[in-house]
Amino acid sequence: MSSSPQKRLFLFSGDDEIRLHAKAEAMFRKLAGEEPDDFTVDIISEDDQGPRPQLLQQVILSLRQPPFMGGMKTIWLRQFSGFSQEPATKSVPDPMGIRALSSFLSRSGVPQDACLILEGPKCLEKGELAAVCKKLGACDWSYRTVVGRKGWREEMKASIAQVTTQKGITLTREAQEALVDALGGDSSLIDSELEKLVCYMGGDPGIPISGEAVLELSPPFGDQENWAIQDPVGKRNLSAALSQAERLMARDKAPENTARSLLYGLARQFRTAMVLRLYMAEHRLASGNALKARLESLSPEERKKDNGETGGVLTGNLWKLKFAADDALNYTPHELIQAIVTIRDTLLTLNTGGLPAPVELENALLKILPREGKRP
Repeated sequence: MSSSPQKRLFLFSGDDEIRLHAKAEAMFRKLAGEEPDDFTVDIISEDDQGPRPQLLQQVILSLRQPPFMGGMKTIWLRQFSGFSQEPATKSVPDPMGIRALSSFLSRSGVPQDACLILEGPKCLEKGELAAVCKKLGACDWSYRTVVGRKGWREEMKASIAQVTTQKGITLTREAQEALVDALGGDSSLIDSELEKLVCYMGGDPGIPISGEAVLELSPPFGDQENWAIQDPVGKRNLSAALSQAERLMARDKAPENTARSLLYGLARQFRTAMVLRLYMAEHRLASGNALKARLESLSPEERKKDNGETGGVLTGNLWKLKFAADDALNYTPHELIQAIVTIRDTLLTLNTGGLPAPVELENALLKILPREGKRP
């Protein structure tokens, strides 16, 4: 993305929240400096209530107000998860107020004494807001790496290189290849794995990380196969889930074992989703971002307590939990229960005879995902 001085409006979106956030943060630092004065920046973020139209109204209000101490002001709408609610046509209601922001920018533009960064997933590439941002500034789209898709390894290498450059970390070629093998397509783990590897190498980012270190500390986060099918299942994408299952079983000499492994992985996925839905309902959390924010605010003792009460579900990377929570919200509690029952019955049938495991897996997916897309 070009960042020439005349451009003062930047939109970062897509579905890879790790990468798009890293790019937005880098742009913020470039515009505002590494240690910006509080009077020269305005960072607008979601709280536990999730995305609200008031946040976009704050953006408009901030654009209308001149910098407190003169000079330039940098406004950053940070990790906004409401862009997905942008109406596709003018006849559709606009509860989030995205159309109002688009109209304001189209009419008034960005003041000469301000820069605006809009960051958040799933903004419509061909929507009104993106069109305005492209006309007045620049747009940057980041999409998740799909394991098995042509060029996916190069995409992951690029994501890893972006983080290592920001942190001043050096990877040998062998280490880079081994890390891609370990992470699969999960870019949310790059940051934590690199920090662990730097500590292993002595704590100096300047010391090149070896391939042996990656093999020692970062065994495959298995289940790249399970991940490949769990992602479309989480998004309620039946055709993609069936396609991935067929691809995984076709390349394996023992498709029966693969099908059973995928079913067990789906059982864990839906049990985790149910626990997360209950936890979020108890604490009135409306989104994966809200869950992540709450867990970040807890003390180690409080998180240990909550983790114990949820059976260990809250252990691990916060970004993975955020994504798991967002996927869980694609299902009603009743649908989650029905999915768990379906998978249980399928596994019982397999253990007592029945149809071949690949067929039972396909039948289970057809029952769990009767239609495409998120629930109403």
